[in-house]
Formats: sequence, structure tokens, C-alpha cells
Amino acid sequence: MPVIIKKSGSNDRLTLRISSKDKFSLELLAQKKGLTLSALFLQLIEKPLKAELTITPAGEKNSVYIPDAAYDPLAPDRLVKLAMIAPELLTESEQVIWKVIKEDMDYWKNENPVLKPIRDSWLVIQNEAKNLLEQHSN
Repeated sequence: MPVIIKKSGSNDRLTLRISSKDKFSLELLAQKKGLTLSALFLQLIEKPLKAELTITPAGEKNSVYIPDAAYDPLAPDRLVKLAMIAPELLTESEQVIWKVIKEDMDYWKNENPVLKPIRDSWLVIQNEAKNLLEQHSN
């Protein structure tokens, strides 16, 4: 089932390819519950998302819902926040970007990443990560 996400103003659009029968079933359920299809879909996936994406970071006592802790509208900030709480969820290209950030002390203060210099150098960081991948890929 291919999934397509399109930017649309302040909201993203998610397109699912499903059978006509499944679409009809979802429309009936939405109508029965008095919801839009979007609201129904969000309602149906809320519990599984919370269950799968709530973690207790190493060294912490409280659990966190990763999207609440890591989401930021700015890509550099979002990547850093995700890397700090759940680095295992970074894609391979994000891991290389994170490696570039981790290895440059200009982006760190007291063992914590400093977001402004990372944001200011985001294009440079991405290019350096791209070059690293090209130089060291199998």
C-alpha cells in the first residue's frame, strides 16, 4: 500500500491506496461515528502510535511520546531532538548528518547540542554529510 505525503499549507496530506471496498468501509464507519475520514483515521491510529512511540530514554525515569519530544517545524531542530532521545529511529542519511554534528565541537556546549549554530550551518552540514556518504559508501 503506497503512502504519499504532500505539503499543503500548514497541514500535510497523506494519500493511501486502498481497495474500493476498504474505502467504502471507512466511509461507513466515519459516517456512523459522525467523523470526517481524516478524524476517523487519526482516531484509529492514535493508540497504536502512542504504544509504539512511547519510550523511556536511557537514564530517565519518565517515559516520553517521541513525537511530542522531538517534533519541531524546523528540520535541523527536529533531527537533533530525535537524535537525542531516539537515535535508533534516524534514517541512514540522518545518521550521517548527526555524525557530522556530533563530530564538530562548534555545535556543542556542555555536552549538549546548540541549535542556533546547527540551524545557521544546516546546508553546510547536509553537504558535508552528502560528501561523507559519497566518499565512504560501499
